[in-house]
Amino acid sequence: MEEQVPGSVPPEFPAPQKMSAEQIEMLKSIARERAIAQTFAEQQTQPQRLVSPPPSLQPPAPVMQPRIIYVKRNLTVAEVLLALLLACGVVTGVQALWGLGSRILPQVEIRVK
Repeated sequence: MEEQVPGSVPPEFPAPQKMSAEQIEMLKSIARERAIAQTFAEQQTQPQRLVSPPPSLQPPAPVMQPRIIYVKRNLTVAEVLLALLLACGVVTGVQALWGLGSRILPQVEIRVK
């Protein structure tokens, strides 16, 4: 039974060859020429309008949306040190205000006349 089913042999692809700058430029120019020819052929097949519609009937021009690109990166040493100093400063400030409040507030006396 095994003899009836031929084994599948994966195709072997040749190793990629290094291309010179001239070959790359030649391929780019060929691709550019093909794109121009394709665009020209598409324009020939579309019906030509003799009269353009009035400006009130023309669709509005598309609004270009700004592209927002997020880049994820590691923090630098300076940014880590700055965050550490800010955290220490905030903790020290809160402790100082708490200590001041706990010393002064009990000394405040309210007198009723």
